[in-house]
Amino acid sequence: MKKSSLFKSAALALIITALSASSAGASGFHLIKKGDTLWGLSQKYGLTMDQLKESNNLNSSVILAGDKLRFEKMITIEKGDTLWSLAKKQHTTVGQLKHVNGLKSDTIYAGHKLIIPAFVLVRPGDTLWGISQTYGLTVDELKRNNGLKSSLIFTGQVLKVNKVTSDKSTGYDADKVIPGLTPRPGYYYTAEEPRKFILQSNDDYYFTRVEVILAGTDISSLKKQAQNELRLLGKVTELPSENSLPFYKGSEFVMHAHDSGVQKNIVVKEVDGVLLKFTIHFRNAEESEGIVPEMLKMLNTIEIK
Repeated sequence: MKKSSLFKSAALALIITALSASSAGASGFHLIKKGDTLWGLSQKYGLTMDQLKESNNLNSSVILAGDKLRFEKMITIEKGDTLWSLAKKQHTTVGQLKHVNGLKSDTIYAGHKLIIPAFVLVRPGDTLWGISQTYGLTVDELKRNNGLKSSLIFTGQVLKVNKVTSDKSTGYDADKVIPGLTPRPGYYYTAEEPRKFILQSNDDYYFTRVEVILAGTDISSLKKQAQNELRLLGKVTELPSENSLPFYKGSEFVMHAHDSGVQKNIVVKEVDGVLLKFTIHFRNAEESEGIVPEMLKMLNTIEIK
């Protein structure tokens, strides 16, 4: 097998280059060693031989020591496929597919390749936090995926990085939870993708994303994730949940940040026994003093179906 045979497709080469540039952590490649076989590697990484062949553009099962073998699962998009349908089929989410493939919209095209998060090989200097950021996961999800009791990982270790979409062992199936809400005139409320919903005003600057959090998720991990997200706007402040508007009371935490044009609050709270994350986005303007409380009143009526 020649090295060039691994990368016949220009599109595949671009994807690999993008991943190498953006990933600060684990590798999606296996350096083939003497004695390795395609069948043995397929068993190690939980893929079929056909999937390995497709990901590497191989015409046979012959592999040579010293070559690199991509073991990230890659599929060819077929006519009629959508990110939603592929996410359900591949046991991941639309958000993770977009994150890993660098997609800016939900539009995909038949014949193109799509990376499906599956496994990574830990390299020197990798951390669970760095890997979680690359693959759109929380540290808690990575630990649960791999049965880890601590954040300690080792060079050469193989980690699962697909986003788990349900956890039936801890009280509720997050993938089946629907936070119900009846919007007032001037707003609409709809599902964006599995576990994610949006309350949107006619003014695009006023909206709230509602995410169903996996049962048993560590609150400290969610808090750290919220702080990192908000730092993109500016200084992060934790607001008191008590002695405030009714919606905020009883929250696990309320975090805030703003720049000259936009303000954002991230709230995590339990509703009817289900953990929800609310990302509230609004203008940094005087008019928000009237609009935001109205939106919070609607959010405070959410019920779990």
